[in-house]
Amino acid sequence: MAVFSGLEDMDELAQKKKQQQEMEIEDVIKMLDEKTLGGVSRIKVEVSNEQEEGTVSTAYHHGRCDVGSPWAKGSVRNFGCD
Repeated sequence: MAVFSGLEDMDELAQKKKQQQEMEIEDVIKMLDEKTLGGVSRIKVEVSNEQEEGTVSTAYHHGRCDVGSPWAKGSVRNFGCD
C-alpha cells in the first residue's frame, strides 16, 4: 500500500481543493443574498487582482448615467448624414 499512498494524498488534496472552491462559491452567494435582502436591486461583481483576497469593496451609483445626456434628451444627431 505504500506505493499508492502518494495517489491517496493527491486525491485528498483534490477533494480539499474542491471543498474550498465550493465554500467560496457559497460565500459569494450568501453575500449576494444579503445585499438583495438589504434592498440592493442592481449588483455588478468584479474580480480584482489588486485587492486583498477575501475583501469586498462597495461602490454606490446614484442615478442613471444617461440623465441629461444628448442620448436621453433625444438630441443626438448623425453628423454628416443630415
